[in-house]
Amino acid sequence: MRMRILSAADVRASVDMPEAIDVMRGAFASVSSGDAVVPVRLALESGHGVHLFMPALLRGAGAAGAKIVSVNPGNAGRGLPQVHAVVLALDPETGRPVALMDGTWLTALRTGAAGGLAADLLARREASVAALFGAGVQARTQLEALRCVRPVHEVRIVSRTGASARRLARELESAGDLEVTPTRDRAAALRGAHVVIAATDSSTPVFDGALVEPGVHVTAVGAFTPGMREVDTELVRRARVVVDQRDAALSEAGDLVGPLKDGAVPPDFVAAELGEIVAGIRPGRTSDDEITLFKSVGNAAQDIAVAARVLARAEERGLGTTVEI
Repeated sequence: MRMRILSAADVRASVDMPEAIDVMRGAFASVSSGDAVVPVRLALESGHGVHLFMPALLRGAGAAGAKIVSVNPGNAGRGLPQVHAVVLALDPETGRPVALMDGTWLTALRTGAAGGLAADLLARREASVAALFGAGVQARTQLEALRCVRPVHEVRIVSRTGASARRLARELESAGDLEVTPTRDRAAALRGAHVVIAATDSSTPVFDGALVEPGVHVTAVGAFTPGMREVDTELVRRARVVVDQRDAALSEAGDLVGPLKDGAVPPDFVAAELGEIVAGIRPGRTSDDEITLFKSVGNAAQDIAVAARVLARAEERGLGTTVEI
């Protein structure tokens, strides 16, 4: 029995961001229609971070598998990525392992693609100014995905360390088609922004929700446990809230769990799952001055859908290494 092993370079060479965004449309629609079986992930606290075990079965796509991802904030001080992950792809009929691939880049890719899809469905068409809170891998892929769906020409970057914001600004400016401003002034970053992206590991809100202007779309992807919060209660109260999966978001996302527990929002405050908007069951943006918030904690349907596409492209192009198991 043979299995294909795919490195991070193989994954990158197999699927780019526009294709990943297209894959997300099907993945989210599967989640909301019930075609996907996606148990709430198992979290194992290690004392240094958290290990997440995330299985999924996509019946319509004929894909199955699981991702194991570790998030260790202390890795930054060791010169290591905070996120490490692998994805195991299975044949859904036989259960045979068909591929083992790097999940670290795949996680960044699918998370960025989910944000890009949300922006495509929720941000105003003319959105061109982005405020980016965070300067790591997730922030980069969120911005890349946003630029795939909206004509962004200006980016303000706010990061806990000014050095990382300046470094990202230099990288983005090297492309020559963006006006980029690293700043510590959070209010200034929000002023006139059309899209706000939060991609941090913060346990407290990173900006004042009262300063978010009418018509803005916010994507928040960094907080994935009840103890983490990137956006405040005021923003959740003001915004039309869309999530990747209701059960997971309302049990894992501190951004939403906190306001709900405090009674600041009604029990039915979540307006839609992203897949319901994809399927036309619920509307996307309903007015030009509406504030929209896409809150994502991530789910394995995203990983397995992208992994299936990666594997298909890798097989077409002869990427990776096959081994006997």
